[in-house]
Amino acid sequence: MASSWVFFCRLLLLVLVPSAFANVVLIGNNVTLSFDGIEANFAPSVKGSGVCGMLYVAEPLDACSPLTKKAGVAKDGVPSPFALIIRGGCSFEDKVRRAQAAGFKAAIIYDDEDGDLVASKDFPLPTGS
Repeated sequence: MASSWVFFCRLLLLVLVPSAFANVVLIGNNVTLSFDGIEANFAPSVKGSGVCGMLYVAEPLDACSPLTKKAGVAKDGVPSPFALIIRGGCSFEDKVRRAQAAGFKAAIIYDDEDGDLVASKDFPLPTGS
């Protein structure tokens, strides 16, 4: 079942001017997959060389309604929870806001079709403490 897939994720970011490039590396049971990505321009950028976390498949997968699976609280030594969300159905902003509301530290939105990377529109998000 897709909802039970859990992967370790390492998100490596290389800063380019004027945008950021992301390389998402999924490491699972005897498999390592690498995907190119673009950092969202409507959220704070990731500083440093990378962020590690546990990747959980969003429920519903498109995150166009509130997520039914909430993220667990990250503890010392336990990676931050990331949500894996399919593109389409609603805006990037809506998807990210729903992932945040469910307690996820980050959202990785993927496209299930080959093609060029698409940057999202500039939607300012409030940053809270």
